[in-house]
Amino acid sequence: MAVLFAGAVAYYSVSLFTKSAKEIILPELRGKNIIYVLETLTHLGLNPKLHGTRFDDIIPKYGVTFQDPAPGTTIKKGRDVVIYISKGHKENIIPDLRQVPLKIALLTLERKEFKTGTLSYVYSDKTGKDQVIAQYPPAFSTVKSNSLCSFLVSRGPEPMALVMPDLGGLGLNRAVNLLESQDLVVSRIRSSVDPNLAQGLILSQTPGFGKPVFPQTSIELVANSSREGLQMKPENLRGLILVSHTLGPGVLKRHVRVETDYLGFPLDLFNEYFKPGKVINILIPAGIKTKINVFVDFELVKTSIIDPWSRGNDTGELLWE
Repeated sequence: MAVLFAGAVAYYSVSLFTKSAKEIILPELRGKNIIYVLETLTHLGLNPKLHGTRFDDIIPKYGVTFQDPAPGTTIKKGRDVVIYISKGHKENIIPDLRQVPLKIALLTLERKEFKTGTLSYVYSDKTGKDQVIAQYPPAFSTVKSNSLCSFLVSRGPEPMALVMPDLGGLGLNRAVNLLESQDLVVSRIRSSVDPNLAQGLILSQTPGFGKPVFPQTSIELVANSSREGLQMKPENLRGLILVSHTLGPGVLKRHVRVETDYLGFPLDLFNEYFKPGKVINILIPAGIKTKINVFVDFELVKTSIIDPWSRGNDTGELLWE
């Protein structure tokens, strides 16, 4: 009886204390300084429980980043409140990337948790091409993680001036090959009409013959064509065009003659007999306007027109070298 009486009294006391404990609406603690939070929780009769620290790019050092229960929760006095505090933003030391190839510098930045900022290029006799000359922030600076790091990158030694060659009267392919061999860039090709010259010959150039130019200088060419004011992409001059024709089935050999005019006059590429089913392949330089006629047993069976001024009308397949 005594034991039962004591248990009943204890249960009643605990129940009475729980029911009588004052309820509190937990305030917003995140972002507040830890000293303020500890004072606030103690004043409210709650027990702060610090469970750890975290890096945070927004909440400053010693500010609360997490609380449990959440803000607005109704709890009783004496309850525990779990909190985490900020260690501030994460910081790293910028490595020294001067005289390092740019590709390696960018990979190192990523590994060290930094981002690539502005890349500026200048000529330099002291630093190799595509190597870092200078950086900002400076090497060994302690800065916030994910900060931008900008580089001044070397283009290598400043190139010597070249003399613009005379391209007048050259064919388009030969002129473009000559310019590319001198590290000059053909940026635009236009057409003009001169009935006294063969098609595809260079009529004019910009910059003109004898002018000083540097590597990667943009060159504009005007070439002879049957139509005025056409535009040609420089890549239309590269590679070979494949024109194919397959002979039909049969028993006897077929006579095949393939005629083209890409040298300015009719020329037979094939003039012989082939077995039925034979595939006739003709390779034509992509930069030359020409018409290809295929005759089988002296009858015209196919005509293909290769025109670098209008690549979309080609009937052949482009083979890149």
